[in-house]
Amino acid sequence: MSNRQIAGIALPICAPLIAFLIWHYKAGAERGLAARDEKYRAMLRLTTVEDAWESQSRELSGPHATDCGRVGVLGNPTVATECALKAFRERRPFRVRYDLQGIDSDVSAGLVYTPESKLYGLDFDGDPAGRGGTSLSTQRVEKVECPIPFHVYINPNGRLNCFSKQAVPPHSVMSPNLEPY
Repeated sequence: MSNRQIAGIALPICAPLIAFLIWHYKAGAERGLAARDEKYRAMLRLTTVEDAWESQSRELSGPHATDCGRVGVLGNPTVATECALKAFRERRPFRVRYDLQGIDSDVSAGLVYTPESKLYGLDFDGDPAGRGGTSLSTQRVEKVECPIPFHVYINPNGRLNCFSKQAVPPHSVMSPNLEPY
């Protein structure tokens, strides 16, 4: 059997399963369960495919980092932001992610503090080609080191940030300061 024949059989079977798993993860995250219930998060890790932001942030922050959660586009960032700020003040590795309103794909940004005391901003574009949602093959994450000395603050949108407070429109969606979006 050729690869083309195998793909013709596997794609109709796998595509609905992947769509269901992504929907299941997003539904749990929107209810806030993914940020609060460790057992639920462990189950989600077993049943969902991570995007590039998730895998890179886990790699950077390490296995013992505090996962402060993911805040949906219209979600309240207070709990996740306070969690990350507390971990940062205690110099414990953490990760926090904020979904942003994209135009033609899933977009998010967040901070990751590493066991080596490095602080990064991670920007995610689910499909730079603009076909909507998140593409498993073309998604992109950009890692930008926060300026030293670190100046971490809560911006007007309630998100933790380490980049300039000035409200300057970014050059692109992947620029370090995404707050105008």
